[in-house]
Amino acid sequence: MVKHILLGFDGSDSARKAADYVRDLVQQTGARATILFVLEPPRVLPIGPLDAYLVAGGTHTDKDLEAIHALLKNVAAQLPKEKVETSVEIGPAADTICKQAEQLGADLIVVGARGLGAGGRWLLGSVSDRVIHHAGRAVLVVH
Repeated sequence: MVKHILLGFDGSDSARKAADYVRDLVQQTGARATILFVLEPPRVLPIGPLDAYLVAGGTHTDKDLEAIHALLKNVAAQLPKEKVETSVEIGPAADTICKQAEQLGADLIVVGARGLGAGGRWLLGSVSDRVIHHAGRAVLVVH
């Protein structure tokens, strides 16, 4: 039985569909839900044999954090207050989702199939794919 669901949420259309799915699961099972937004730190990527590098991603301002918290509040409002928590963590998205699922004792991880980071997929791989292979628990990918 599912008692605790971790939703990896990045604000994308796919993540919004996953949030709708979690809302239905919570209503059907009475499970608790944690909505997790992961801020990826900037990455330093070496380029070629020289001492050149590329910094991918940017820093996050207080305004960005306010917008993220407002977004999470809107998503959480669709669930019973006593059944939902929100969290913002910093780190590599897939690894952070897996780590949080372990720490929270989540029975199920729900993620969208394609998030906002799809442009970097060729370079870094799919977050949902990495979560599936490293979570150590059930993962539901919503298309």
